[in-house]
Amino acid sequence: MIFPISHERMTARRWPVVTTLLVATCLFVQVFLSMRDSAGSRRQDDARAEAVEYFAQHPYLDVKPGVIPELDEETVKMAHMAASAVDAPDDAARVAEQAELDGRLAAAARVGNDDPYHRFGYIPAHPSVLALFTSQFIHSGWLHLAGNLWFLVFCGMTLEDRWGRVVFPLFYLASGAVAALTHGLFSPHDTAPLIGASGAIAGCMGAFAVAFARTRVRFALLITFRPRTFTAPAYAVLPVWAAFEALWGWILPGDGTAHLAHVGGFLFGIVAALVLHWTGVDRRLDDSVERAATLGGDPRINEARLLVRGGDAKVALAMLEGLAQEKPDSVHVQEAIAEAARAVGDDAREQKARQRALRLRAAP
Repeated sequence: MIFPISHERMTARRWPVVTTLLVATCLFVQVFLSMRDSAGSRRQDDARAEAVEYFAQHPYLDVKPGVIPELDEETVKMAHMAASAVDAPDDAARVAEQAELDGRLAAAARVGNDDPYHRFGYIPAHPSVLALFTSQFIHSGWLHLAGNLWFLVFCGMTLEDRWGRVVFPLFYLASGAVAALTHGLFSPHDTAPLIGASGAIAGCMGAFAVAFARTRVRFALLITFRPRTFTAPAYAVLPVWAAFEALWGWILPGDGTAHLAHVGGFLFGIVAALVLHWTGVDRRLDDSVERAATLGGDPRINEARLLVRGGDAKVALAMLEGLAQEKPDSVHVQEAIAEAARAVGDDAREQKARQRALRLRAAP
């Protein structure tokens, strides 16, 4: 297993408000679900047990397979075979018993469908526009949530810093919706609810692989008891993850994970990032964030960054070094120095500036 640890752009010019709100919303929803889940599970278990018990007492009755998981097609078939030797009641009694069983099965199904996963998850067999978005904030458990939130912070914070607080959330929600629709396209009759932010985050990963293609990412290789780490550019590794998701979706279509939803979100992220790049919107959004981040600050920071982009990184670095002496507590100056040092290939200066920026951000 390969797990991303960090990348060299895990800093932001201003607080990632949208990413923080997304994380907080998912956490709030998970706490709420954890508080009510035990009671809901008990009601669901009781309703199913009543239906199964009644069918066990009347195995000659008809059951539509799949209404509840306990009475699948094989179980019902075996019960009918065993009931061949049982004397069935007369027609009137059987009709009454069938009605009673149907009522218990319907009650069990209602309890199951009333849980938050069915109410707010995306069900391909019963599609809902609202569920395309609500499903992105519901997770099956804390481990599922923790994994998604890490990837959200890993990619989302950096994309928000580049695209701003309006475009990024629209992109994020659209990625999740496209991922759900992709899942529905390949599993149109699926009655299991699709939940989780994985599709939206896959979109962020696709966009990251384009917008920050050469950014080096540090990964942990978890295949032995002693994890090893390695670094690789985003464009070389993230598509490999998407390729494996496509492979698992083809080999294991019913393993409980919507692999093709991840692929759909990832491809949408790639397309969206390419369109923003080709149209020049990506650069304009980045410049807009830069202006907002340095609003009330020193315009020389913007001037230096423009010099870096124009190929005069050495001139920009000299300007910023002087500005750092004038404003030793400016996070923006240190981050700009790191960018200029990276452009001239001065790794030591870049790391020193990034560490200084992190200390300044952590200071009260």
